[in-house]
Amino acid sequence: MMLNSELLVKLEQLSRGDKFQFIQFLMAELAKEEGLELLDNNKAYRTCSPHNYSDAADKLMSLLEQEEGK
Repeated sequence: MMLNSELLVKLEQLSRGDKFQFIQFLMAELAKEEGLELLDNNKAYRTCSPHNYSDAADKLMSLLEQEEGK
């Protein structure tokens, strides 16, 4: 078994790309331990954006004004 100090020395010697791969591996391992699901690079995901939703901003402003009036 490798000691932490030995592992750190080996990690320092890795290339930048290998370090990123190592980080991705660790993140995946931690996510599995926590029961989380990582995003799949080959899958499209729907994202929400506030752009072009002025009616939502108007509704929010109306609700804020109602709260202030109480």
